[in-house]
Amino acid sequence: MVTPEMILDRLPPYQDKWVLIKKEQFVPDIINEICAAHSLYKDHYDLFSDLFYNKDPAIVADNLCNFCTDYIAYKEEPREDQTSAVPAGILERGHGDCKHYALFSAGVIGSLNRVYGCCFDAYFYFVGYKEAKEPYHVFVSVLNRDVEIWLDPTPGSGGEPTLIVPKKV
Repeated sequence: MVTPEMILDRLPPYQDKWVLIKKEQFVPDIINEICAAHSLYKDHYDLFSDLFYNKDPAIVADNLCNFCTDYIAYKEEPREDQTSAVPAGILERGHGDCKHYALFSAGVIGSLNRVYGCCFDAYFYFVGYKEAKEPYHVFVSVLNRDVEIWLDPTPGSGGEPTLIVPKKV
């Protein structure tokens, strides 16, 4: 079983430095920040993604979901204080919201593809439910062949990855 300590031992020390990217943030700004952080922090994930290595995307998704629910407490950020973080920051703080779960999960999956040649893609899904006019939630979709797995450890999402197999036409 992977623990935060196993990961933190491989990462540069967390410095807890904050940079204000934009004082007033709107949904497109948050989406852009998540995508930028995913790219910016990829080298950090390469240092420990082997701990989650498996050729089966369902097992990887399940392990990431369990890790997030076990070690990253859900704590929704207020609208005026939306953050992204390096993986050490997420683990040192020990809490995050859907953005942090998605960044961590997609970061590991992206690294597994880069470093180990796993052939499953991860995409961010930005969604709003019911009658929301704009997205307010993000989770990761993992694709491999004809299977899609929704990886969303956020409380209320069901607590485990959701396997979606498209209908044959």
